[in-house]
Amino acid sequence: MKPRDFRFKALLKYKTFIEDEMKQEFADVSERLDIEEKRLFALEEIWIRAVDGLKERQIKETPPHEIFMYHTYLQQLSLEMEIQRKRVLEAQRMYHEKRESLITASQERKIVEKVREKDAEGRVEQNNREDKKSMDETANNRYVRENC
Repeated sequence: MKPRDFRFKALLKYKTFIEDEMKQEFADVSERLDIEEKRLFALEEIWIRAVDGLKERQIKETPPHEIFMYHTYLQQLSLEMEIQRKRVLEAQRMYHEKRESLITASQERKIVEKVREKDAEGRVEQNNREDKKSMDETANNRYVRENC
């Protein structure tokens, strides 16, 4: 008897391909999120140093135009930080979307794998039934030959 091939082999291959694609996309988005968070952290560090510099200049006798320049610089940094926060939020949203997509793709692949396993178990059971049937038939024939 010829062994049957798994009938959803192509589907399993496709689901595995989709899952691999989702893993790659998730890795890309995760890397982007990490980069955006690092940029925001760097801007916040620069802003903190600038505030400290402004405080030092206010303590010392500094010309007003330098203090005005610091305020202008801090306002520009605040705007850049706000833009970067929006980028981080967008990257986080994409991260969560891709994560959910990856989880879904992984679950779908696992479902097909379970179907494959059940199919294999069914084939083993079918083979066992056929073997038992042929052994019963052989034993029955032997009994008939010897006793009749």
